[in-house]
Amino acid sequence: MAIVNFVRCQRSQTIGGLNGVINYCCQKSKTDYQGRQLISGVNCVPQFALQEFMNTKRLHKNTDGRMYYHMIQSFHPGEPLTAAEAHEIALKLAEEIPGHEIVVATHTDRLHIHSHFIINSVSCETGKKYHSDPQSIQALWNASDKLCLQYGFSVITARKKKEHKMNDREYRAY
Repeated sequence: MAIVNFVRCQRSQTIGGLNGVINYCCQKSKTDYQGRQLISGVNCVPQFALQEFMNTKRLHKNTDGRMYYHMIQSFHPGEPLTAAEAHEIALKLAEEIPGHEIVVATHTDRLHIHSHFIINSVSCETGKKYHSDPQSIQALWNASDKLCLQYGFSVITARKKKEHKMNDREYRAY
């Protein structure tokens, strides 16, 4: 079972903050799996993501406000998946945010395998900003669940009940 959460990062919405989060997520010691680095780019090259994100913002004259979103897909420690499978699932989940440059880095340094997504707030296709809201978060949860089921992994079923909708804190605790 995997959960998907956005990391609150209001104070670090600067070029330095974007650079810092990319560097943190792409650390070799955290992303190493059998001698391979589990770092990929969707619509970008991870090594040049900062420059590409900023070029997209400048091209579309959309350099102010939110610079990026930081999302994490985290698997339960008991889930029988490899880091390579988690990375593959993460890349497919990133495709659910079309038109945006996204760095995907899967961390293997904890008991729970998890993938970080650094999403350029400005679309490289339209120049419009991505906005995370309850509907888009629910859509990503649904997409993550669908991918987990396709790969034979469990999903959280409690939040699907109509009589009680889980809030973010209950979802993470579950």
